Amino acid sequence: MTELFGQVNKLDPNKGLVTLRMSDDDLRTLQKYHATNQQQVLSVIASDDNEPTPKQRRFAFALLNDIWLSQVGGAWLETVESTRRHFYGMYEYYHGLDFGEFSLSVVKGNKSDTNEFINMLLDYAALHDIALSVKPLNELEPQEIARWEYRCLLDKRCVICGKSHADLAHVDSVGANGGNRQKINHLGLRAMSLCRQHHQEQHKIGIQSFMNRYHLNGIKIDEKIAVAHGLNIKLFKRLKVVLV
Repeated sequence: MTELFGQVNKLDPNKGLVTLRMSDDDLRTLQKYHATNQQQVLSVIASDDNEPTPKQRRFAFALLNDIWLSQVGGAWLETVESTRRHFYGMYEYYHGLDFGEFSLSVVKGNKSDTNEFINMLLDYAALHDIALSVKPLNELEPQEIARWEYRCLLDKRCVICGKSHADLAHVDSVGANGGNRQKINHLGLRAMSLCRQHHQEQHKIGIQSFMNRYHLNGIKIDEKIAVAHGLNIKLFKRLKVVLV
C-alpha cells in the first residue's frame, strides 16, 4: 500500500465524483498503478484544520529518512522506524508528554506539535550538517520560515538549499547605511544566508526579485548573528578636526 496525498479541487455529490489536486510525484505513482490495468481502490481520509497536513507529515518523514541515511547519532539509527521512535521519545521528553502521546498521524497529531517536531529535526540536521533531500522553504508552514532563516544565519547554512559555509547576504543596502562594511553598525539590518551559487543568483536577478521567488523576508541582524559572522555592532564617531 502506498500513501498518496491530494487536495479536494471539485466535489460533485450527485454523481459521486471527487477531483483531487495532487503533486507531480504522487500523480506519477498513481499512473504507474493505473497502467497495470488492475482495479484500484483508494482510501480517502479527510483532515480538519487542526490535524497535521499531508505536506507537514511528508516533510517530517523525509527529514527522518535523511537523518537515518546520514547514520549520525548512534545505534538507534538501525532502521527508519527506530529513528522515528527515538525522535518521538525526545520530543515527548522535552515537552513533558507521556510516552506514546506524540504522533504524526492525522488521528492523534496536531499542526502545532508537528511544526515543533519538524523544527527539532531541522535543528538536529543543521547541528550535524546532514544533507536534506528536500528544500525546507518549499515545505515549511509560512509562520515557520522566519525561524529557518534565522537558524541558517547562525549556522552559516544556505537558506535555499541547506549547503554549509554560506555567506551572509545583506537585504538592506549597506551603501544606504554608510557604505563601509567594516565601520557601520550592522544591528537591525536585514540579512540572509546564501551559498555561493544562490548568492550569485541574487545579484543576477536583483534582491527584490530573489526575495519574491523564494518567499523570503530576511532577518534583522542581532548580536548573536553579528558575533557568528564577525560583524561590527559599534558606532564609529567621526572626529571633527579644527585647524587653527
